[in-house]
Amino acid sequence: MKMKDCNEEEAYTLMRRQAMSRQQKLIQVAEQIIAMSELLG
Repeated sequence: MKMKDCNEEEAYTLMRRQAMSRQQKLIQVAEQIIAMSELLG
């Protein structure tokens, strides 16, 4: 949310859109975001 400067609802919509476009589950997208966040510090 901080990186995209958006609220919770907008972040959820972006994650859902990404999950649908990549044919992944929402939890997989969330885990990828968390992993990237940890790598970037």
